[in-house]
Amino acid sequence: MTVRYFLLLAVLSLLTCRERGTQALHPAQMSDSLDIEEQSGEPDRDMHDRTVWQKPYEVIHRLGPLEYLTVADIGAGSGYFSFRFIHEAARVIAIDIDPDLIRLMDQEKQFYRPDLRRKFEARLAEAADPKLLDGEVDVVFIANTYPYLDNRADYLRNLIPKFREGGRIMIVDFKKEPTPIGPSQSNRLAQYEVELELINAGYRLLVSDGQMLEYQYILIATPSGKE
Repeated sequence: MTVRYFLLLAVLSLLTCRERGTQALHPAQMSDSLDIEEQSGEPDRDMHDRTVWQKPYEVIHRLGPLEYLTVADIGAGSGYFSFRFIHEAARVIAIDIDPDLIRLMDQEKQFYRPDLRRKFEARLAEAADPKLLDGEVDVVFIANTYPYLDNRADYLRNLIPKFREGGRIMIVDFKKEPTPIGPSQSNRLAQYEVELELINAGYRLLVSDGQMLEYQYILIATPSGKE
C-alpha cells in the first residue's frame, strides 16, 4: 500500500461523524491525485480548495438530467466526481487503474445511504481498457485525466461501442495556458487539440466551453451513429 493510500485513509476517518448519505469530504478537495502545482504569484487561500475552481455540480449539471442514466467516471481517483454523480445519476461506475483507490472508494461508499450505495460501483481497469461492457453507459466522464491516456485516439474509438443510443462523453481538463494551479504545461492539451482528437475518433462535438471554469475547459461530444 502506498503513502498516498494511508493519507487518504486518514482523511476518511474524519467522515465517520458525518451524517450518512450526505456529501462526502474528499481528499480530492485538495488535489484528488492531480498533478497540481502552484504556477506563479502569491498563494490564495481558496486556490487549493477544489470546490472553488472546479465547480463540480455546475460541471455535472452541464450534462442535463441524469436520473435514468449510467455514468462512467474514468480516472475517478478517490471519487471526487463519482460520489457527487450518485446524487444525480441512476448508476455510477467509478473507474481507476490504481487498486488502492478502488479499495478506498469501496470503503467510502459504506458511509452513504443504502440507496446511494446500490448506485455505485468502483471498477478496476487497465491503462488501455476501462473495462466497460458494450452498451453499458450513457455518459463517459473524464476529468483531469485525458492528457495522461496512452494512445488517446484508440482509447476514444474503443469507447464508442460502450455507449447506448444518445450517449455522450464529457472531458474536463486544464487550459494550455498559465494558471495559478494545475499540472505542468507538458501535461496539458489545448482545447482545440482535444476537439480535433474527438472529431478524428468519430465523435460530433456538442459543447466546447472555455469560459465557465477559470482554469479549465469543458467539452461534450457524442459518438457518430449513436445519436
